[in-house]
Amino acid sequence: MNKIELNDWLQILGMVGLIASLIFVGLELRQNQQVARITAYQALTEQIHDINSLLVTDSEISDIVNRALQNQELTASEERKYKAFFRILRRQSGLAFLQYETGIIDELLLERTIDPMMVHIRRGDLARAEWDNFTTELMDSEGNVPAFEQHINALLDE
Repeated sequence: MNKIELNDWLQILGMVGLIASLIFVGLELRQNQQVARITAYQALTEQIHDINSLLVTDSEISDIVNRALQNQELTASEERKYKAFFRILRRQSGLAFLQYETGIIDELLLERTIDPMMVHIRRGDLARAEWDNFTTELMDSEGNVPAFEQHINALLDE
């Protein structure tokens, strides 16, 4: 083998090594993306579990939520507790939407996550008023309604 042939072979081996490295990086990125999806799914599942546990174990909160969904009158204290509960649903839904927008979770998981909040907004006058006040405040302070709120409003208009 002369010097030129050896140089050519070394360049080919270098290119093969570079391609192999790029394939390895691609596989690592894919694996990291899968881990992120699984982690996001677990976090959302834990949040849903926590909300359900609250409703099951705290009869006072459960009663307040049920009465709010039936548009029954609440005391000022009960109304504050319900609004706090609704904020939890809103924040959980907002987080799920962000994860959906970034490709971490799929549309089905997004729908399953925001459904409890949607039920409250559609059935409960207090939840609807809270949602409308929240989006109005965003519009007043930011000059527009962010993507999550636009998405929810579009679903409500269906």
